[in-house]
Amino acid sequence: MEWSKLKNIILLLLVSVNAFLLILVGVQESRAARYEEDTRQAAVRVLEQSGITFGPERVPQEAGLSPLTVTRDRESEAIVAQTLLGDVSREGENDVRHRYSSVQGTAEFSMNGTFSVRFQPGAWAKEHERSYEDASQSCLERIDFQGTLISSESGERPGQTVLTYYQNWEGTPLFSCQVTLLWQDDTLLRMEGQRLSGTVTSSSEEETLSAATVLVRFLAGVTEGGFVCSRIDEMNAGYLIVSGTTRPVELTPVWRITTDSGAYYVDAITGELSPTED
Repeated sequence: MEWSKLKNIILLLLVSVNAFLLILVGVQESRAARYEEDTRQAAVRVLEQSGITFGPERVPQEAGLSPLTVTRDRESEAIVAQTLLGDVSREGENDVRHRYSSVQGTAEFSMNGTFSVRFQPGAWAKEHERSYEDASQSCLERIDFQGTLISSESGERPGQTVLTYYQNWEGTPLFSCQVTLLWQDDTLLRMEGQRLSGTVTSSSEEETLSAATVLVRFLAGVTEGGFVCSRIDEMNAGYLIVSGTTRPVELTPVWRITTDSGAYYVDAITGELSPTED
């Protein structure tokens, strides 16, 4: 047989083999996806058999989050204070709590990331026609706080509006860190809460539980803890700070499950359930 014909036959065989392997991989992936979807639906049925309705359209895909270690950056506190209050001066030499002040207000920062900024009247104001959400988001972005609005409600006094945000860490909710802004008419009076600023120094490849397994662990935790709920309204993946008082901060992946009677966290590694504090 001529070499050119033999070569064509060999190429045809290689193409056929590659096509077969691609089809085989596609079939396996399809079966895996179908199995995962069946597992999610089975978890929903287990919930329903226990009297809990799963409200969202479908069980979320796996979050793909890993435990992280973040080195907190306290030097950014002075930058935040200056951004919000203009030229500031440091008061005292307390390493646990840093305090800054200016003619526009005061700012205090603690080692665990909690902070409070109080503004003098008129120091930070918005245009009357601008929405509180837009003005608050702009203010937070100025201090490099990427957040998601949780709630917007009236304050204790007439003309007051209170907005609360979660911090997003690299696009993922950091449930431990929330910031509240208090507006009086068009003037920002106070900003307070907890923030995390720093650098990821290490991450773990520890395997996390599937979303379906998390739902089963949720049911077990609710039953064992004597909690009562009849409907799951939301299921969102994110992080919690588990060692906030030290400079290297540990972030652990969790699922926040919001029900008709409150919200809970389920550890994405251990499956442990705990009620939220908010």
